[in-house]
Amino acid sequence: MADYLISGNKSGLGKYLFDNLPNSIGFGRGEQYVIQNCDHIIHCAFNKEDNITDHYQYLEDNIFLTKKLLNCYNKKFIYISTIDVYNQNQNTYSLFKQFSESIVKKHPKTLILRCSMMLGPTMKPNHVTKLKDNIEEIGLSSDSTFNYILMEDICNFIINEDLSKYNGVIDFTSNSNTKLSEVKQYFNSITKLGNYKYESLSLENPNSIHILNSKYNKSSIDNLKTYFT
Repeated sequence: MADYLISGNKSGLGKYLFDNLPNSIGFGRGEQYVIQNCDHIIHCAFNKEDNITDHYQYLEDNIFLTKKLLNCYNKKFIYISTIDVYNQNQNTYSLFKQFSESIVKKHPKTLILRCSMMLGPTMKPNHVTKLKDNIEEIGLSSDSTFNYILMEDICNFIINEDLSKYNGVIDFTSNSNTKLSEVKQYFNSITKLGNYKYESLSLENPNSIHILNSKYNKSSIDNLKTYFT
């Protein structure tokens, strides 16, 4: 029996975990798969399609799959969610994350990681990579704020911590946000910034990982520098 079953292992955090967690098996969204019993199930897969054309398939990808995985034998079920569920004005992505969370919470031995923006080698192109690569222009304003965490830290948490001590919901965030102007300055980027102000949530919940465990008590700008150094 494998140690880790990882959904969504073709991109993003799922791919990073699949590449770095020992004795793991995985499948990508939309692939034919056989769900297996496993010590740890890490559910990363999610259909982020903006324009939903097949509503049943969207439910299959984001709700029914969660229920199927929860019914497999496991010592720990970890659901990768987002801090966007705290937003009052939710989009389809955060709303369906919250729907899945409500299913996960009905089961024992489960852990929900509400993550902020992840930095890692399998991340998709984003404002950080565009500033680093000196893309001509992006729409975000200089006073936009972001919260960055490292995929490596999530992986180390799963491998090294006694997961039996962690249940319910954990906000996997850094201890402070950073302004886009600081990110631009760090890269000495010549990218022109726009007028749209994005503001990441500032979370100081008792269940934040940087409060629960001092090893993860790092700032967003520290995480950025660690990854790109």
